[in-house]
Amino acid sequence: MSQPDFSPGVSVVLRTFKGVTSIGGTLASLANQTLDPDLFEIVVVPNGPDDGTVALVRRFRHENPHLTVRIVRCPATGVGPSSNVGFEASRREYVTLVDDDDYVSPQYLAALLAPATPGTIVHGYLANIDPDGGFPDFDTYVNKSVTLAGGRTVHPEKIPSALSFNTAKLVSTRHARAVRAREDLRFGTDVVFWNTVADRFSLTVTVLPPKSHAVYYRHLRSGSFSRPTDVPPEHGISARLDSIAALWPIAFDPNRFGQGPAMVALRSLAAGIGKYLHAHPDLHADAVAEIVERGLEPFPWPAMNRGRARDLATCYSFLPNNNTAAIVAGRRVRARGLCVDVVSQSMEGSLDQSAKQAIVAPYVGNAYRHARQTKGTWPPIAAYAKAGLEQIAEWQAVQGPYRSVYSRAWQPGSHVLAALHKVRDRECRWLAEFSDPLSTTVHGQPRLPTRPTDPWTTELDAGVRAAGFDPPRDLLMPWIEHLAYALADEIVFTNANQRQYMLAQIPDLRLRERVNERSVVSEHPTPPPELYQLSTATLHRRPGRVHLAYFGAFYATRSLSEVVEAVSNLPECRQRLMLHVYAADHTELSTQLREYGLEDVINPQPYVSYLDSLHLATQFDCLIVSDARTRDTHPVNPYLPSKLSDYRGSNTPIWALVERGSVLSQKEVAYQSDLGDVAGAIQVLTMLLSSDATRPKAEHASMF
Repeated sequence: MSQPDFSPGVSVVLRTFKGVTSIGGTLASLANQTLDPDLFEIVVVPNGPDDGTVALVRRFRHENPHLTVRIVRCPATGVGPSSNVGFEASRREYVTLVDDDDYVSPQYLAALLAPATPGTIVHGYLANIDPDGGFPDFDTYVNKSVTLAGGRTVHPEKIPSALSFNTAKLVSTRHARAVRAREDLRFGTDVVFWNTVADRFSLTVTVLPPKSHAVYYRHLRSGSFSRPTDVPPEHGISARLDSIAALWPIAFDPNRFGQGPAMVALRSLAAGIGKYLHAHPDLHADAVAEIVERGLEPFPWPAMNRGRARDLATCYSFLPNNNTAAIVAGRRVRARGLCVDVVSQSMEGSLDQSAKQAIVAPYVGNAYRHARQTKGTWPPIAAYAKAGLEQIAEWQAVQGPYRSVYSRAWQPGSHVLAALHKVRDRECRWLAEFSDPLSTTVHGQPRLPTRPTDPWTTELDAGVRAAGFDPPRDLLMPWIEHLAYALADEIVFTNANQRQYMLAQIPDLRLRERVNERSVVSEHPTPPPELYQLSTATLHRRPGRVHLAYFGAFYATRSLSEVVEAVSNLPECRQRLMLHVYAADHTELSTQLREYGLEDVINPQPYVSYLDSLHLATQFDCLIVSDARTRDTHPVNPYLPSKLSDYRGSNTPIWALVERGSVLSQKEVAYQSDLGDVAGAIQVLTMLLSSDATRPKAEHASMF
């Protein structure tokens, strides 16, 4: 039954902008419809300056007196305003949209109208016409989707592509008027309109059978807004984000009828941003910043990033691996601000998906995790490199060559894979970072695995010689260091002492000079402030106590012995101090606590997730960071605890246990004492207990 204020049939809203050279074909196809002319009208909506289109339409109307043709001017330019003017002017029960450079099959309107009801969207088929001519292309993404439901009525989540474009559909005019097209959007007006109308009125989709021959022929235009070749960022990025923001309330509300198709549309818009960023990779950080600023989280980063990275990263440990090396590597990738494809290693232990999502999800495209663990011998290193090269080749076959490769060597396989890639693609810029020296242990002893001679090492040796240097022949780790020294375009050391220590071990003076010229010192990046507020982990404070914390691992060269002994020698600590230690292996510490009777003062706890650790760090009165002990084993201390960078962003006072001459000893911190110096630790504890550190931290009150 028709609505009282609408006549039976369909209104064809023909929007036109400077369409004088193309609208004639559109009008001709409407004149050739098999549907009774009494059941449809053509509402032409010119918007923008008139280029002769209105006169052409008037001639067409005069030449086709059997058709109802009306011209309704739209004062504003754009898809949204012209659509709404057309909806308001429509007098028929149903409405369909046609653009001025397209045309429709003769059976089009009759087929759309036949099954129409107010509770459904009727859908035809879409064929693309190439601007250079040729046969219509029916192998469109729309047809691939809707054909699955041909001849049936389904929920739009079954065929979400049905709501991704404006044409080839028919809907109740009353519904179209009620929703209206958004007039403030620069892109995706059609996507937002159709998803909104389907959601608001719980509309199903009736897909016509292919034999209906209801075909909408769309002319593809090079450089059109939906298929940009070179548009500014406000169109390639910001305009799509406007549409994503418009769909957000539907896509993230599980109670909405249209949630499923809206989420698909949202991912498609994100993929469109990714396509633009593939051509403009240096704008990636700007896009991420705008997404975060708009509060569009959780954003579908994989849809935006997958398959379009122009840069590569190889890191033995990478998020979601839950360890310090993985987190530091993720922060490095984030700090670079580029979208990267990542080759890493699957490791034992827990995974931290929340840290992955928060830190690197906006910056990772494809990701491959090798299943075997790379130890410090050649066979597993070669296996990692081989698998990585094969995966990289697959990615490059789709995306093209990479501009750069970043490698971080907590374990040496990262540099080997990067070196092989560099040898095979000299144009690819290689950034090689050393977490710690590879050729010596934390005790300053040489690592002794020997290097073999096989096709991999032979290829890499040739690459080093081509660069003008002789590769080491005996030990594996010095050889891997030399690969980076001879081939990398930039070498990153995490502190000045590390660079001094590793440079001194290079016997070739020319190679040493190359490393000196191409290297930079870049300490671990401090997380941005927002990462400290993503967790709700709460420190349960005991009133009247100063709360200290240590986050990190214990090694043979790093412990808290002097702190434990100082606490045991300072009676006030037993009533006024709580030291929380978050470490994976705290067996030795627990033993010490039992010996000193400090179980109620020092609280050993297992590792917490990275985001929990950041948020907890903001709640303590002081945070402890410790140097590694190297005085008896190294000429200089080449290590800088990465935990310092995490602490810096917490705005909590830091107590550094330092080795004289280390980089840590030169940092500005609230408190400092020497490693092994119990008296110095007692002095720091006395200052902490005599300060106002026990005062409740008001700045944290609002966090919980």
